[in-house]
Amino acid sequence: MLIRTYNEYHLGDQLHHLNFLRKVCQEDTSIECIHYCKQEYHSQLLPICEDAPITLQDLPHRGDSINAWIGADGYFYRSPLNKNWVAFHLDWFSYLSNKLGVMNPMQHPDAFLFDYPELNKKKYPNYDVLIVNSVPMSNQLPDYNPWFFERLTKKYLDEGSTVITTYPTNLCQSTLELGMSVSDIGSLAKSVNRIQGVDTGPMWTTYNVWARIPTRIVYSAAHAINLLDTITLDRLTDI
Repeated sequence: MLIRTYNEYHLGDQLHHLNFLRKVCQEDTSIECIHYCKQEYHSQLLPICEDAPITLQDLPHRGDSINAWIGADGYFYRSPLNKNWVAFHLDWFSYLSNKLGVMNPMQHPDAFLFDYPELNKKKYPNYDVLIVNSVPMSNQLPDYNPWFFERLTKKYLDEGSTVITTYPTNLCQSTLELGMSVSDIGSLAKSVNRIQGVDTGPMWTTYNVWARIPTRIVYSAAHAINLLDTITLDRLTDI
């Protein structure tokens, strides 16, 4: 059975969908998938396709492909569950599975944790704090302000903590300056004590089966991210 899907939106959208497709293929080894998304994301997404019969192709998509964006046909916007990340996505993947004609592998919160092999291949130095200060691309945090995260970084450094950010601050190392991918950031999450930052693409791979321990504070006006005891704040707070 061949499944074709597409998503014209951002990196985080692709990460969650490919996590779903990967688990679909693990449940039924007769299934192969082609997913269409922006070429610029392919290098970041290929590790999720490792050991899975998933092929990435550039947009535009074929006419018989299924739209895998959560907002397709207004689904996210009409849902009474859209302020609860886990509840909404359990419902969404049930709906999408029915639409694709496959068994739904996303039946409990742990299914949303990434578990592809690349996340466990590398080891990084220990840090006290990982700050995900990358710009949100889907209006998840309308009051996003890079200066807030610079002040947050300085606060932790002044307290004597070791800190790494995803976007440069000129205060400490950043994953962008080190050339790290989202999979590398997910690997890094295994060796940090606290993860704090924006609900955006580089945050999501930190939610993996090998990084259950860190304390998490996520800023998101879109929904409560109720995975792994995450504290969700819907606006930037005083430091």
